[in-house]
Amino acid sequence: MNIKVKKATFFYGKRCIFNNINFELNEGEMLTILGPNGVGKTTLIKCLLGFSQLNQGNIFFDNKLYKDINKKIFWKKISYVPQIKEFNFSYDVKSMIMLGRNPYIGFMKMPEKNDHYEVEKIIELFNLEKIKNKSMNNLSGGEKQMVLIARAMVSNPEMMIIDEPELNLDISNQDKIFKILNKLIKNKKVSCIINTHNPINVIKYSDLSILMKKDLSYYYGKTNEVLNIDNITDVFELSKDYFKKIKDKIFLEV
Repeated sequence: MNIKVKKATFFYGKRCIFNNINFELNEGEMLTILGPNGVGKTTLIKCLLGFSQLNQGNIFFDNKLYKDINKKIFWKKISYVPQIKEFNFSYDVKSMIMLGRNPYIGFMKMPEKNDHYEVEKIIELFNLEKIKNKSMNNLSGGEKQMVLIARAMVSNPEMMIIDEPELNLDISNQDKIFKILNKLIKNKKVSCIINTHNPINVIKYSDLSILMKKDLSYYYGKTNEVLNIDNITDVFELSKDYFKKIKDKIFLEV
């Protein structure tokens, strides 16, 4: 699925959250959104999904305006993983993942053989066999995050939009998630938009990046061109010595 965003602008009251944002993402590509807290990364994602409305600008999916798209078809093609909030889950892991098949199962209908097959396949992919019968309430934050991403994938979407997929995950599982996403994107030509705080995962896996600044400007383009030391220090208001100190600390003092 292709997405084009043209001149996207959003106000919260009289305060402009982001202004005149333009980008395009094609099938088989990953785009990551980075920036300090408060620059509107999650708000931008909500606008892409129609949860919030732009004050100016347009969003196109496969060259169709969002407002003109059949929403039932739209939600068959798109999977969304929000940030985990503090709330209780009454499902076990397998049942939670099965919810991702709802666009195909239909209202008040039971899962069919193929739905169970797709769920078991995803459980194996994420190595969740040992916890598939456990209650979501008894999982760690990282385990819950893995399950929610698995739920999003089980619908075989054309596009995935994920708000901070590495939240609550250790470094190893962060890399695992991005590897799985990258494989899905390249093999099945899925497009993926991710809000993240971790430039390391972005550099390793992302095709395109948006760096959003507090002054409403932004950098956009190929990740290997956008995520350079000059841009990162500018956006996150860091000194260039910060990177040298990290490099020296990791590689010289070990």
